[in-house]
Amino acid sequence: MVSLPSSVPQPSPADRARSTLVSGGPATVASSAWPSAAEPLQLPDTVCHVHPGGEVSLLLPDGHPLLDAEPGAACDGSVVMVEFTDLAPVELRDPVRAMLWLSGTLTVLDSPTARARALDVVRSDPDDRLLEIGHGRTMALLHPTLLVYSDPDGAHLLHPQEFAAARTDPFSRWEAPWLRHVDSDHPDLLEALTERIPPHLRTGTPRPLGVDRFGLRLRVEGADGDHDVRLAFRRPARTAHDVAAEVHGLAGLSPFGSDLP
Repeated sequence: MVSLPSSVPQPSPADRARSTLVSGGPATVASSAWPSAAEPLQLPDTVCHVHPGGEVSLLLPDGHPLLDAEPGAACDGSVVMVEFTDLAPVELRDPVRAMLWLSGTLTVLDSPTARARALDVVRSDPDDRLLEIGHGRTMALLHPTLLVYSDPDGAHLLHPQEFAAARTDPFSRWEAPWLRHVDSDHPDLLEALTERIPPHLRTGTPRPLGVDRFGLRLRVEGADGDHDVRLAFRRPARTAHDVAAEVHGLAGLSPFGSDLP
């Protein structure tokens, strides 16, 4: 990542970690109860939600090895480590944007308790997959004791309370189709944005890497490697229309007549 002045606002590492949970990237899990030679297992189509106390709900398919414990009991006191990978929505030479590791103990919830938790979740984060509790999916509660978030800015050790108090970016679920649209349908916009990146990077190919309420991130793929650049908005975006207006402003273009949402 190109170094930024300290005054440039951007999401905190804890905020970015929270957003990684909802990015929909691949996740794997390992447990201290399994043989040391056992490979981490994939968590397919993982649904995650962070509760006010910092616990993380995981919706797992019935029969998953992590669900061997009796409902309401911790999994033999063993420690589990879940690895979440945040992948760029567009095809890049290096698609990994960030990694998040959560370590702690896991409690399997019985169906009534899981449904009560699901009702709390849908009030702020509706997800149809929560309806599958008791019908092919089981909810487990991860109590994190160690959290590490890593991205091009470096590795960050997060306190569980810091993680619990962080804010998921409002555009986390919306950014993937938006970035793909920009990448495939707006080469003129990306070309105009190159005027805002450091001159020594302008010979590379700019690609849309990420967007949040504070700005747009570009990945410049050049002969000397990949370079990430953050372009800050004039003010934090509150709606998709704010994002479109801010991005066009960065490019020196008028948003009127554009199909960019």
